[in-house]
Amino acid sequence: MKRILLPTDLSESADHAMRQAVEMAVHLKARLDVFHVVTLHAADPGHLKKALESYLKELEEEVFADLSERSAKIRERGVDVEVSLARGVSAAEAIVSRAKEIEADLVVMGTHGRTGVKKLLMGSVAEKVIREAEADVLTVGPDAKIAEGEAGFDRILVPVDFADYSVKAIGVAKSLLAPDGRLVLQHVVETALHPSFYAGGVTRMFQLDPELPGRIREKLSSMGVAGAELVVTEGEVAPEIVAAAEKHDAEMIVMGTLGATGLDHVLMGSVTERVVRKASVPVLAVK
Repeated sequence: MKRILLPTDLSESADHAMRQAVEMAVHLKARLDVFHVVTLHAADPGHLKKALESYLKELEEEVFADLSERSAKIRERGVDVEVSLARGVSAAEAIVSRAKEIEADLVVMGTHGRTGVKKLLMGSVAEKVIREAEADVLTVGPDAKIAEGEAGFDRILVPVDFADYSVKAIGVAKSLLAPDGRLVLQHVVETALHPSFYAGGVTRMFQLDPELPGRIREKLSSMGVAGAELVVTEGEVAPEIVAAAEKHDAEMIVMGTLGATGLDHVLMGSVTERVVRKASVPVLAVK
Protein backbone atom coordinates (compact mmCIF):
# COMPACT_ATOMS: atom_id res chain seq x y z
CA MET A 1 0.00 0.00 0.00
CA LYS A 2 1.80 3.09 -1.28
CA ARG A 3 -1.08 5.45 -1.99
CA ILE A 4 -3.94 6.24 0.36
CA LEU A 5 -7.07 8.18 -0.56
CA LEU A 6 -8.74 10.08 2.29
CA PRO A 7 -12.20 11.41 1.39
CA THR A 8 -13.33 14.09 3.84
CA ASP A 9 -16.43 16.23 4.28
CA LEU A 10 -14.69 18.17 7.07
CA SER A 11 -16.93 16.63 9.71
CA GLU A 12 -15.69 15.44 13.12
CA SER A 13 -16.02 11.85 11.91
CA ALA A 14 -13.91 12.64 8.85
CA ASP A 15 -11.29 14.33 11.04
CA HIS A 16 -11.21 11.19 13.19
CA ALA A 17 -10.64 9.08 10.07
CA MET A 18 -7.92 11.52 9.00
CA ARG A 19 -5.97 10.79 12.17
CA GLN A 20 -6.13 7.08 11.36
CA ALA A 21 -5.14 7.70 7.73
CA VAL A 22 -2.06 9.62 8.87
CA GLU A 23 -1.02 6.76 11.16
CA MET A 24 -1.42 4.33 8.25
CA ALA A 25 0.55 6.60 5.91
CA VAL A 26 3.39 6.95 8.41
CA HIS A 27 3.57 3.20 8.97
CA LEU A 28 3.34 2.29 5.28
CA LYS A 29 5.44 5.27 4.09
CA ALA A 30 2.57 5.93 1.73
CA ARG A 31 1.39 9.05 -0.07
CA LEU A 32 -1.84 10.53 1.27
CA ASP A 33 -4.39 12.06 -1.11
CA VAL A 34 -6.91 14.22 0.75
CA PHE A 35 -10.09 14.55 -1.32
CA HIS A 36 -13.28 16.58 -0.92
CA VAL A 37 -16.42 16.37 -3.04
CA VAL A 38 -18.65 19.40 -3.49
CA THR A 39 -21.94 17.67 -4.11
CA LEU A 40 -24.57 19.01 -6.48
CA HIS A 41 -28.21 18.00 -6.40
CA ALA A 42 -29.11 15.41 -9.01
CA ALA A 43 -32.05 17.49 -10.19
CA ASP A 44 -30.11 20.75 -10.30
CA PRO A 45 -31.16 22.63 -13.44
CA GLY A 46 -28.39 24.15 -15.50
CA HIS A 47 -29.38 27.76 -14.85
CA LEU A 48 -29.28 27.23 -11.06
CA LYS A 49 -25.81 25.69 -11.26
CA LYS A 50 -24.68 28.67 -13.32
CA ALA A 51 -26.14 31.09 -10.80
CA LEU A 52 -24.33 29.28 -8.00
CA GLU A 53 -20.98 29.22 -9.79
CA SER A 54 -19.46 32.08 -7.83
CA TYR A 55 -20.68 30.57 -4.55
CA LEU A 56 -19.27 27.15 -5.44
CA LYS A 57 -15.90 28.65 -6.34
CA GLU A 58 -15.80 30.54 -3.06
CA LEU A 59 -16.75 27.39 -1.17
CA GLU A 60 -14.07 25.37 -2.94
CA GLU A 61 -11.45 27.99 -2.16
CA GLU A 62 -12.38 27.89 1.52
CA VAL A 63 -12.29 24.09 1.62
CA PHE A 64 -8.98 23.97 -0.24
CA ALA A 65 -7.44 26.48 2.17
CA ASP A 66 -8.73 24.47 5.14
CA LEU A 67 -7.38 21.16 3.81
CA SER A 68 -4.08 22.76 2.81
CA GLU A 69 -3.59 23.98 6.38
CA ARG A 70 -4.33 20.49 7.75
CA SER A 71 -2.02 18.94 5.17
CA ALA A 72 0.86 21.16 6.30
CA LYS A 73 0.56 19.65 9.77
CA ILE A 74 0.45 16.14 8.33
CA ARG A 75 3.66 16.78 6.37
CA GLU A 76 5.37 17.39 9.70
CA ARG A 77 4.96 13.61 10.23
CA GLY A 78 6.99 13.01 7.07
CA VAL A 79 3.97 12.16 4.92
CA ASP A 80 3.68 13.28 1.29
CA VAL A 81 0.23 14.88 0.98
CA GLU A 82 -1.81 16.07 -1.99
CA VAL A 83 -5.13 17.95 -1.78
CA SER A 84 -7.79 17.77 -4.48
CA LEU A 85 -11.44 18.76 -4.93
CA ALA A 86 -14.17 17.62 -7.27
CA ARG A 87 -17.79 18.43 -7.98
CA GLY A 88 -20.30 15.65 -8.35
CA VAL A 89 -23.88 14.61 -7.86
CA SER A 90 -22.78 11.53 -5.90
CA ALA A 91 -19.99 11.75 -3.32
CA ALA A 92 -19.54 7.97 -3.42
CA GLU A 93 -19.14 7.87 -7.20
CA ALA A 94 -16.65 10.73 -7.07
CA ILE A 95 -14.62 8.92 -4.39
CA VAL A 96 -14.61 5.65 -6.35
CA SER A 97 -13.60 7.52 -9.50
CA ARG A 98 -10.79 9.38 -7.72
CA ALA A 99 -9.50 6.17 -6.15
CA LYS A 100 -9.32 4.59 -9.60
CA GLU A 101 -7.74 7.68 -11.15
CA ILE A 102 -4.85 7.81 -8.69
CA GLU A 103 -4.62 4.00 -8.42
CA ALA A 104 -5.15 4.16 -4.67
CA ASP A 105 -4.24 1.04 -2.72
CA LEU A 106 -6.36 2.05 0.25
CA VAL A 107 -9.31 4.33 0.97
CA VAL A 108 -9.68 5.53 4.56
CA MET A 109 -12.99 7.14 5.50
CA GLY A 110 -15.26 7.90 8.40
CA THR A 111 -18.65 6.26 8.74
CA HIS A 112 -20.65 9.34 9.73
CA GLY A 113 -21.41 12.45 7.70
CA ARG A 114 -21.27 16.08 8.69
CA THR A 115 -24.99 16.15 9.50
CA GLY A 116 -24.26 14.46 12.82
CA VAL A 117 -27.20 12.12 12.38
CA LYS A 118 -26.83 9.09 14.65
CA LYS A 119 -26.57 6.55 11.88
CA LEU A 120 -23.86 5.30 9.59
CA LEU A 121 -23.69 6.26 5.96
CA MET A 122 -23.99 2.58 5.11
CA GLY A 123 -26.42 2.25 2.24
CA SER A 124 -25.09 5.52 0.84
CA VAL A 125 -21.52 6.77 0.72
CA ALA A 126 -19.49 4.29 2.80
CA GLU A 127 -21.38 1.22 1.63
CA LYS A 128 -21.18 2.23 -2.02
CA VAL A 129 -17.44 2.90 -1.77
CA ILE A 130 -16.81 -0.49 -0.18
CA ARG A 131 -18.93 -2.18 -2.84
CA GLU A 132 -17.50 -0.43 -5.87
CA ALA A 133 -13.95 0.71 -5.15
CA GLU A 134 -11.18 -1.55 -6.43
CA ALA A 135 -8.99 -0.55 -3.49
CA ASP A 136 -9.23 -1.88 0.04
CA VAL A 137 -11.35 0.34 2.31
CA LEU A 138 -10.65 1.16 5.95
CA THR A 139 -13.68 2.54 7.79
CA VAL A 140 -13.28 4.41 11.05
CA GLY A 141 -16.27 4.91 13.33
CA PRO A 142 -16.56 8.20 15.24
CA ASP A 143 -15.88 6.44 18.54
CA ALA A 144 -13.27 4.00 17.22
CA LYS A 145 -9.92 4.09 18.98
CA ILE A 146 -7.21 5.22 16.57
CA ALA A 147 -4.62 2.51 15.95
CA GLU A 148 -1.27 4.27 16.24
CA GLY A 149 1.11 2.16 14.22
CA GLU A 150 4.23 3.98 13.11
CA ALA A 151 6.13 0.76 13.78
CA GLY A 152 3.13 -1.43 12.99
CA PHE A 153 0.10 -2.54 14.97
CA ASP A 154 0.35 -4.74 18.03
CA ARG A 155 -2.79 -6.83 17.67
CA ILE A 156 -5.01 -7.41 14.63
CA LEU A 157 -8.09 -9.63 14.44
CA VAL A 158 -8.69 -11.52 11.18
CA PRO A 159 -12.01 -13.37 10.83
CA VAL A 160 -11.41 -16.48 8.72
CA ASP A 161 -13.90 -18.58 6.76
CA PHE A 162 -11.10 -20.41 4.86
CA ALA A 163 -12.00 -18.80 1.52
CA ASP A 164 -9.29 -17.25 -0.67
CA TYR A 165 -10.23 -13.78 0.55
CA SER A 166 -9.52 -14.86 4.11
CA VAL A 167 -6.03 -15.85 3.05
CA LYS A 168 -5.58 -12.48 1.36
CA ALA A 169 -6.82 -10.68 4.48
CA ILE A 170 -4.24 -12.54 6.57
CA GLY A 171 -1.50 -11.36 4.20
CA VAL A 172 -2.61 -7.75 4.47
CA ALA A 173 -2.86 -7.99 8.26
CA LYS A 174 0.66 -9.42 8.51
CA SER A 175 2.00 -6.47 6.51
CA LEU A 176 0.52 -4.09 9.08
CA LEU A 177 1.82 -5.86 12.19
CA ALA A 178 4.61 -4.54 14.38
CA PRO A 179 7.69 -6.79 14.53
CA ASP A 180 6.47 -8.22 17.84
CA GLY A 181 2.78 -7.90 16.98
CA ARG A 182 0.32 -10.79 16.95
CA LEU A 183 -2.54 -11.86 14.75
CA VAL A 184 -5.73 -13.25 16.21
CA LEU A 185 -7.37 -15.65 13.75
CA GLN A 186 -11.04 -16.25 14.42
CA HIS A 187 -13.53 -18.67 12.92
CA VAL A 188 -17.20 -18.40 13.86
CA VAL A 189 -19.48 -21.40 13.54
CA GLU A 190 -22.92 -20.05 12.72
CA THR A 191 -25.61 -22.69 13.12
CA ALA A 192 -29.35 -22.80 12.72
CA LEU A 193 -30.39 -26.04 14.35
CA HIS A 194 -33.58 -27.81 13.45
CA PRO A 195 -36.27 -27.18 16.12
CA SER A 196 -36.32 -30.88 16.95
CA PHE A 197 -32.86 -30.56 18.51
CA TYR A 198 -34.18 -28.04 21.02
CA ALA A 199 -36.70 -30.60 22.24
CA GLY A 200 -33.75 -32.74 23.27
CA GLY A 201 -32.00 -29.85 25.01
CA VAL A 202 -29.43 -29.28 22.21
CA THR A 203 -29.00 -25.59 21.43
CA ARG A 204 -25.44 -25.43 20.06
CA MET A 205 -23.51 -27.15 17.31
CA PHE A 206 -20.66 -27.71 19.72
CA GLN A 207 -23.01 -29.86 21.80
CA LEU A 208 -23.66 -32.10 18.81
CA ASP A 209 -19.98 -32.29 17.90
CA PRO A 210 -17.70 -31.49 20.88
CA GLU A 211 -14.59 -32.17 18.79
CA LEU A 212 -15.49 -29.56 16.16
CA PRO A 213 -13.64 -26.64 17.82
CA GLY A 214 -10.45 -28.71 17.95
CA ARG A 215 -10.67 -29.62 14.28
CA ILE A 216 -11.22 -25.98 13.34
CA ARG A 217 -8.20 -24.90 15.37
CA GLU A 218 -6.11 -27.49 13.53
CA LYS A 219 -7.27 -26.04 10.23
CA LEU A 220 -6.46 -22.52 11.42
CA SER A 221 -3.00 -23.75 12.45
CA SER A 222 -2.46 -25.16 8.97
CA MET A 223 -2.72 -21.65 7.50
CA GLY A 224 0.92 -21.14 8.41
CA VAL A 225 0.69 -18.08 10.65
CA ALA A 226 3.30 -18.71 13.30
CA GLY A 227 2.43 -17.41 16.75
CA ALA A 228 -1.14 -16.53 15.85
CA GLU A 229 -3.77 -16.76 18.55
CA LEU A 230 -6.56 -19.09 17.42
CA VAL A 231 -10.14 -18.34 18.41
CA VAL A 232 -13.14 -20.55 17.62
CA THR A 233 -16.58 -19.36 18.68
CA GLU A 234 -20.19 -20.20 17.93
CA GLY A 235 -23.06 -17.82 17.35
CA GLU A 236 -24.09 -15.00 15.06
CA VAL A 237 -21.02 -14.12 13.02
CA ALA A 238 -20.87 -10.31 13.15
CA PRO A 239 -21.49 -9.93 16.91
CA GLU A 240 -18.96 -12.70 17.59
CA ILE A 241 -16.33 -10.83 15.55
CA VAL A 242 -17.02 -7.56 17.35
CA ALA A 243 -16.92 -9.30 20.74
CA ALA A 244 -13.63 -11.04 19.89
CA ALA A 245 -12.03 -7.74 18.88
CA GLU A 246 -12.92 -6.27 22.26
CA LYS A 247 -11.99 -9.36 24.25
CA HIS A 248 -8.57 -9.73 22.61
CA ASP A 249 -7.78 -5.99 22.56
CA ALA A 250 -7.48 -5.87 18.77
CA GLU A 251 -6.44 -2.50 17.38
CA MET A 252 -7.96 -3.29 14.01
CA ILE A 253 -10.17 -5.84 12.25
CA VAL A 254 -9.01 -6.98 8.81
CA MET A 255 -11.53 -9.04 6.88
CA GLY A 256 -12.21 -10.18 3.32
CA THR A 257 -15.27 -8.78 1.56
CA LEU A 258 -16.12 -12.02 -0.23
CA GLY A 259 -17.13 -15.11 1.69
CA ALA A 260 -16.63 -18.80 1.13
CA THR A 261 -19.60 -18.88 -1.24
CA GLY A 262 -17.57 -17.02 -3.87
CA LEU A 263 -20.53 -14.82 -4.77
CA ASP A 264 -19.63 -11.80 -6.88
CA HIS A 265 -20.70 -9.24 -4.31
CA VAL A 266 -19.42 -8.10 -0.97
CA LEU A 267 -21.23 -9.29 2.09
CA MET A 268 -22.59 -5.85 2.90
CA GLY A 269 -25.99 -6.08 4.53
CA SER A 270 -24.73 -9.10 6.39
CA VAL A 271 -21.38 -9.70 8.06
CA THR A 272 -19.18 -6.83 6.86
CA GLU A 273 -21.83 -4.18 7.21
CA ARG A 274 -22.76 -5.23 10.72
CA VAL A 275 -19.13 -5.41 11.82
CA VAL A 276 -18.49 -1.92 10.46
CA ARG A 277 -21.57 -0.62 12.25
CA LYS A 278 -20.73 -2.12 15.63
CA ALA A 279 -16.93 -2.35 15.86
CA SER A 280 -15.14 -0.10 18.32
CA VAL A 281 -11.95 -0.30 16.21
CA PRO A 282 -11.19 0.51 12.56
CA VAL A 283 -12.31 -2.18 10.07
CA LEU A 284 -10.26 -2.87 6.93
CA ALA A 285 -12.27 -4.52 4.14
CA VAL A 286 -9.86 -6.36 1.83
CA LYS A 287 -10.83 -6.83 -1.81
